[in-house]
Amino acid sequence: MNRWKAPFALFFFILGMLTFGFWYSWKEKQEQAQAPVKAELVVYTDLPNALTTILADQYKEEKNIKITVMPLTEEQMTTVLSRPWGEQNGDIVITSQDNLVLGTSKNQFRPIVTESADTVAERFKNTDGYWVGTWYDPVVFTQNDTFYNTLGRYITTWDTLAKPGNWRVVVTDFVASQNAANLLYNMVEAKGETSTIQFFNGLKPHVIQHAKFLSTPVRLAALGETDIGIGNYSDAAQYMSHSYPVKVIFPADGTSFYLTGAAVLDGTRNTIESTEFIKWLLAKETAQFMIRHNFHFAFTNPEMSDPKDSLGRRLVLWDVQGGYTVEGKKVLLNQWVSQVRFRKEP
Repeated sequence: MNRWKAPFALFFFILGMLTFGFWYSWKEKQEQAQAPVKAELVVYTDLPNALTTILADQYKEEKNIKITVMPLTEEQMTTVLSRPWGEQNGDIVITSQDNLVLGTSKNQFRPIVTESADTVAERFKNTDGYWVGTWYDPVVFTQNDTFYNTLGRYITTWDTLAKPGNWRVVVTDFVASQNAANLLYNMVEAKGETSTIQFFNGLKPHVIQHAKFLSTPVRLAALGETDIGIGNYSDAAQYMSHSYPVKVIFPADGTSFYLTGAAVLDGTRNTIESTEFIKWLLAKETAQFMIRHNFHFAFTNPEMSDPKDSLGRRLVLWDVQGGYTVEGKKVLLNQWVSQVRFRKEP
């Protein structure tokens, strides 16, 4: 019997240590849950709920500061930022470049003073510090492997994409998605309205579908139901990370991008805490956290590596300023609808 004493003693010692470890971990989590939050910030945003939820949860876990997210559509955000300053509540806005430019013109923001914002490239922020870009999503060509391995690798520019040929293209309906329509606005700014309309008319014979949702062109390319899907890098990178048979091509003649950024509302009572949150959004660790959770963007933090396409090339972005007005967007959309989408061929 004595020979079993040592093993039994060791067993109960290990069991006791495991039990204590579980109890200590449980007690620590209970204490954290009961601890009062240091502050609460109200954030107005038109980002997807899936993204804002994980960011808010992670920030509370790291900083013990509660982020209350007020979700809006992009159109609602435009309306909110157009109101008189005295009607504003909350602390932070996270939205598109166009809305940030609008808010700045309406004197809605106060300058962001942080070293993190200073390191962001000038093209991704307001020159007077009223807003700063956090990440951006460029438009890319997503090709299924079969097409890429034949002709696709040679279609690397917008110009070649619209040339005569038998490849199939899917693009999002610009009227159905404000984010997708950013390609139209950026191309008009970069190439001019006449050239842009000519391009989309040249592309029209290739287009087999105008999708309603932004991710559809990429998904259809991943499933082999189209040769090329014109879509966002974030969607394409997500499919690649899940080992779908797709390749990503960055247009060599430059491309459109949708910039997301943050600003501190002028009426906030939590200037320091709001600035710290934006500093956290800009951090390398936050970008890496987002990627681990399947949000693949190009980040404005210069510490993050620039993405490369399947040919090993870096992004070339059009030199555009954004900040398009609601009225200007309507005019361009109407032009595209009448002269391209539903144009009657002679």
